[in-house]
Amino acid sequence: MITKTANQLVKLLREKKFLEAQEQLFSIDAINQEPEKFKERSVSGLKAMIKKEKQFLSNVKQWNRFEVSEPLVSKNHFSIRMLTNLTLANNQNVCIDEIIVYEVVEGKIVKEQFFYT
Repeated sequence: MITKTANQLVKLLREKKFLEAQEQLFSIDAINQEPEKFKERSVSGLKAMIKKEKQFLSNVKQWNRFEVSEPLVSKNHFSIRMLTNLTLANNQNVCIDEIIVYEVVEGKIVKEQFFYT
């Protein structure tokens, strides 16, 4: 079941269907955990996660590069590498090379934790 969830997430992310991924695959009480230095950006609950994602996406002017790795799956967790290079609405260029670890319970993602600097 976890492999199916992981593969579906990767598929939706590669298609940039971020909101659909959250709506379909995340638990209603999921946790989004940013790195310690950005911990104020962490949110709890699917509604808060969707709001955060919509706000982020509204600031994207152009996607310059976007790559999502195949998932690395264990019993209750999987991880992916995501490489993002984009231009924001204010013309700022942002590059993020990150590892994201997901925890899955009964086929739903209950936690996503981001690792980047």
